[in-house]
Amino acid sequence: MKKVYILLSRTNTVPARIIRLFKGGRFSHASISLEPSTDKFYSYARRKPNNPLHSGLVAEDIHSGVFSLYPNAPCALYELEVSDDAYERMKLTLEYFLDNYDKATYNMIGLIPTAIGWKIKRKLHLVCSQFVAVILSSSSEIALPKDPYLMCPNDFLELENTKLIFEGKLCECVIEDKANDLAKI
Repeated sequence: MKKVYILLSRTNTVPARIIRLFKGGRFSHASISLEPSTDKFYSYARRKPNNPLHSGLVAEDIHSGVFSLYPNAPCALYELEVSDDAYERMKLTLEYFLDNYDKATYNMIGLIPTAIGWKIKRKLHLVCSQFVAVILSSSSEIALPKDPYLMCPNDFLELENTKLIFEGKLCECVIEDKANDLAKI
């Protein structure tokens, strides 16, 4: 069995405010990690912190980039255990996106329609929650509460079998990998 991590956060960027305006809820951004580390989450967001138009697939570190502009932003980190096969399928899907980095751009056109529940499917042009949902659905064993292209950040709170491992400020978020701690003894 392997673990994947879903980070939900609420910054004050323009897309985050649009999502909150239409959907409400606690969170406005979703990221995913296939490693027990807070310096390697993947999502669709700004590639340059001060330029919202240059957005797409990014590797996020909670201590740099856009997150560093909002260190006190509320967040929640969830752990989800999956089979080795499901993990490999998610890893292959992530690699596909990474291989197509230049084409993997933020779906500005789909931001508002997604927020109001209209499905717009654009293969490599996504918003953060769609990206995380596509990665999770590629596992073939995680049941999403709705279609991946209709998912918003707060919808991940409805996932079954998740374990909340941190809730608080982004700047304090840490994944405690107890398995690695035991291996050091």
